[in-house]
Amino acid sequence: GEEGPPSLEYIKAKDLFPQKELVKEDESLQVPFPVLQGEGVEYLGHADEAIIAISNYRLHIKFKDSVINTYPAVDNEISVPLRLIESVESREMFQLHIICKDSKVVRCHFATFKQCQEWVKRLNWAIAHPSRLEDLFALAYHAWCLGASADDEDQHVHLCRPGDHVRHRMEMEVRRMGFDTQNVWRVSDINCNYKYVCRVPPLAPVVENAVSVCSHDAAQTMDVM
Repeated sequence: GEEGPPSLEYIKAKDLFPQKELVKEDESLQVPFPVLQGEGVEYLGHADEAIIAISNYRLHIKFKDSVINTYPAVDNEISVPLRLIESVESREMFQLHIICKDSKVVRCHFATFKQCQEWVKRLNWAIAHPSRLEDLFALAYHAWCLGASADDEDQHVHLCRPGDHVRHRMEMEVRRMGFDTQNVWRVSDINCNYKYVCRVPPLAPVVENAVSVCSHDAAQTMDVM
């Protein structure tokens, strides 16, 4: 007799994490940053002299002519992982006020009160505690990385490396806390490849000037033993 359709269908891991349809406030808008594997932009719109976007991983604001509430020598773009955001609220009717868990504050202004409230609602929904484990971006990222080409892998490894602004923020925080970096302390990049501690940012250790790489290796050996 005639053969029927196959009873099994091959499903890729990334098919379990489909991306949502993008909601644009203006069809001419383009996503202003390269996305990661498994990352999908869900909202894209205009702010006051800026483009604002929310993906399943981050809030991204690209300012047109000025840098608002960011550090010197940093590009006029702010990109904040959603899980780093502590709270979101509207201030002075037109200002989106975002407080991050690392004490950073991001502000973005809108032309109308209605528009500001809409983005407050969108962002509060995006940072809400996920109701399902599958809603965590880390799982989507892993699934989309499976089977990716070598070129894609190299590109996304580059995107995941901390930029110069990360080092700049770290150095500013060290100065704020009063470390004497001229004589006693220094910011170590010994963990730049996550060799010693995989859960600590690569520029996090503040160590005494006298501590050498050999001392780090000895400490690591002691931890293993």
